[in-house]
Amino acid sequence: MKKIIGLAVLLLSIIAVQAQDHNIGLRVGYQNSRMLVDGSKLGSSGNSIYVNAYKDTQMLPFLFFHSGLQYSQSESTIENMDYRLNYLGAPVGLKVKLGPVNAIGGAAFNVKLNEKNSPFEKSAKWYDTNAFLGAGFNILFLNVDARYVWGLTNINNGIHNNGFQIGLGLRF
Repeated sequence: MKKIIGLAVLLLSIIAVQAQDHNIGLRVGYQNSRMLVDGSKLGSSGNSIYVNAYKDTQMLPFLFFHSGLQYSQSESTIENMDYRLNYLGAPVGLKVKLGPVNAIGGAAFNVKLNEKNSPFEKSAKWYDTNAFLGAGFNILFLNVDARYVWGLTNINNGIHNNGFQIGLGLRF
């Protein structure tokens, strides 16, 4: 099993290195974040923005390796306190493009930049990980996409950051 995984990683790396076609871009959008404990929402949802610089590298005619750097906020009102976490993340994933429509899935590793108004005794972990799944539409040099983000890390007291993003992007 380890050999198969190793071979798959090597093959994908070779394809990515040899890929000639790539797109870079900038996405900005709205994020609705929810802090969940055991699947139940804790406090109220928070509304914020996110900014993402990305690169899509073609691996096959319809398959792209997606990578980037993203600033985002997760927030919630808990016990009358506006609890906010700011993150700088590195999302990676695969994007399938069929004409102007695309689907994307992947994961991100996020480093906490700041934490404000924590209702807890302990600070949140210095990192967070999540998985995402979404779809988008390209028209000329613009793209519109929507993603759902699932928190994979227990950041503090059983809390996981989940959210919904919708954004507008500019491809260069």
